[in-house]
Amino acid sequence: MYKKYSEQISLNYLRVFNELYSTRSTTLAATKLGISQSAVSQVLSKLREATNDPLFIKGQGKLVPTVRATSIGEGLASELMQIEKRLYPEDFFNQADFDGEITFAISSPLIDIIAKPLVEVSSRILPKARITFVHWNDHTLDQIINGDVHIGLNLFPLNSPKEIRQIPITGAKPVFVSRTQNQWIEEGMESSGFAEHIFAGVILSGINRIQAILENSDLMEGFKFKYRSESQTILANHLLLDKSVILVDELSSSHYKDYFCYQAPQRLNKLLPTSLSYAIYYLQANHQHPIYADAERVVKKILDGLLKDVQLIPNQNIY
Repeated sequence: MYKKYSEQISLNYLRVFNELYSTRSTTLAATKLGISQSAVSQVLSKLREATNDPLFIKGQGKLVPTVRATSIGEGLASELMQIEKRLYPEDFFNQADFDGEITFAISSPLIDIIAKPLVEVSSRILPKARITFVHWNDHTLDQIINGDVHIGLNLFPLNSPKEIRQIPITGAKPVFVSRTQNQWIEEGMESSGFAEHIFAGVILSGINRIQAILENSDLMEGFKFKYRSESQTILANHLLLDKSVILVDELSSSHYKDYFCYQAPQRLNKLLPTSLSYAIYYLQANHQHPIYADAERVVKKILDGLLKDVQLIPNQNIY
């Protein structure tokens, strides 16, 4: 149907609609767009008039899209991104001039490992950007959708909304770490030796059931975690105790370069996760933006470099 130029919906109206559809809130949409809430409400009123549809109705603390709004909103973010890319192609994007804000949310065990190299690299390629690092928490996926967090780094896979892109970056294996050389670990961790050692373990989101599995297995009779922590510093202090051992992942073991890091014995494969994967998380709509594409490349290079430096002692698997 033909519309007069003055009656046509502008691109900015669609940007406002997209944020309303994504956040389900006029307040959050206004914050993400950097405009007032009343401006968002005015645009919504004009869109309602243009479509002859309420588009969003008030639900339990959030806006609920109508069938018409859903038909408009599905895929709109990607289409807007394509238009943005045509208007402002990558050739015209200069990372050195980018002075916006980027917030990274990183799982707690990993933040101790990756913080230093990530700060160094991001400071070099985005010298004017304002960068914030926070710990991944129970609300991070919602914060990615709302725009409070731009890039997340955690285990893969997570049960995340379809609006969030999950990109596996690297894998890692379980590792046992000791302050001194430990023949018992190296030979295959015979069952009777577990009661003689003091164990601590890293807490990794999504695999916390491992404690009950290990402590109730006949293959690890007498095994108990005395400490569990998300902090590599706390685990490193545990290793100062005699007969102490920590269970971490291969990537975390890069934090313990002055210690003895052992491959897990094959006899424990059915109890331990044989491989852990890490992934980068961000809004699906942003996947063509050069900052996010570079984030994938930079994070993968950092993690691969850390894993390359890890020297694991092979397990003899005698038992």
